Amino acid sequence: MVDLSRHLQSAKQALDKGQYDLAIAKMEECVEVDPTQLDIYKILLDAARKKAKVTGKSMFGGLGMPILTKDPHKVFIASIKKVGKTPEPKVLVEVADAARILSGTVKPMVDVAIFFYEEFKSSGLFDDKAYWNLAQVHFDRFKATGSKDLAQLVKAVQAITELDKAMPHHPEAGRTLKNWQATQSMLMRDQAGGGKATAGDYRSQIANDDKARKLEMLSKNIRTPEEAREVLAFLDQDLAKSPEDKVVWVKKGGIHFQFNQFDEARAAYDKAQAIDPHDFNVTMRLGDVAIQVAKRAAAQAKAAGQDASALESEALQVEIAEVQRRVERQPTDMNHRFHLGGLFFKQGNIEAAASEYQRTVNDPKLRKLSHRNLGTCFRKKNLLDLAAGQYNSFLRLADDDSAEDAKEVRYLLARIQEETGHKQEAIENYTRLVNIDLAFKDAANRLSQLKS
Repeated sequence: MVDLSRHLQSAKQALDKGQYDLAIAKMEECVEVDPTQLDIYKILLDAARKKAKVTGKSMFGGLGMPILTKDPHKVFIASIKKVGKTPEPKVLVEVADAARILSGTVKPMVDVAIFFYEEFKSSGLFDDKAYWNLAQVHFDRFKATGSKDLAQLVKAVQAITELDKAMPHHPEAGRTLKNWQATQSMLMRDQAGGGKATAGDYRSQIANDDKARKLEMLSKNIRTPEEAREVLAFLDQDLAKSPEDKVVWVKKGGIHFQFNQFDEARAAYDKAQAIDPHDFNVTMRLGDVAIQVAKRAAAQAKAAGQDASALESEALQVEIAEVQRRVERQPTDMNHRFHLGGLFFKQGNIEAAASEYQRTVNDPKLRKLSHRNLGTCFRKKNLLDLAAGQYNSFLRLADDDSAEDAKEVRYLLARIQEETGHKQEAIENYTRLVNIDLAFKDAANRLSQLKS
């Protein structure tokens, strides 16, 4: 490894002085010399993010010119230069992918790939390919150890578990997770057993059993308070040794959150945020805590027979403010905008809700539902022709006319057509609906009245 310590120190000084362009330029030079040193990328990414914040330029300003070369090293260098200009999450995935490909010839580049995949995850966005590649990188590392490094396998299992949770219908994640968990179970049994029955062997086996139990608990889905307490004890052991381990603090906060221990969850997430103030994933988790605390206060008041309307309104406003923060930070993530539209609608702010749905309707994944919700917004404002257009767009995208949401939208469309004097269109939609479900609301009666 080339000694770049002086250059790294110089870049850190430039970073501290706010000379972000200088720090970025120095790190780009260092990448050309030795692309395997992780400190280079930590400084580079920090400088790029601070520069974007100071200059007011969005971190989601576009990906720039496409990379035309096919040389893996040149592709990687070009993608790194993109990071210096715009540290957008998608660019981080691009760098991680380039590093993963380059790791076929430069083995230490695996660490670089993992670093950028993890940085992408911390943005709070989701990309199934990025999660899949991260899991595969960890598993490849495990195989490179002769399938003996249990800790490396656990990391692979954790990554693929996150993908499976976020995307249950992923074509490979579920099957791969089961295979890897089976491998993990066999390896833990192998490491925990065998050997002569000497006192030393017994102590070793006990130690191996404890390690296997810890790895098993940390990689499984926690379902009971008893399992939660056991895992929290393991995490506290790790934090006693490494109090600055952000990942462990986040894991601890997640378990407390799962079991509605919101004060403890907030304390753990606060620790993680202090360690890495730029991790927006942690910021969002803290926001989730604030939302749940507000909702719990409203629910408790309602359960006690009190008037909870003010607390419910306050909880809704807390959630709106939190989702608005996510929209501002991640404006290209249409899931946030769709969520915000639903909250505005619940609040009665129909114009604001429609404004969000008019953006999300351009997202292929959210287009159908956005048409439905836009139709409902227009119907609320008595813009019936516009509502009918949105409902028609929804039905054109519907895969199954017999699905409950499709039947509901077709019924609403027929009602609008009935009200606006489009009798024949209403008859056609009521007929279609009755053929699918004779007992759906009062569709059959309305059809009879229109025909008579």
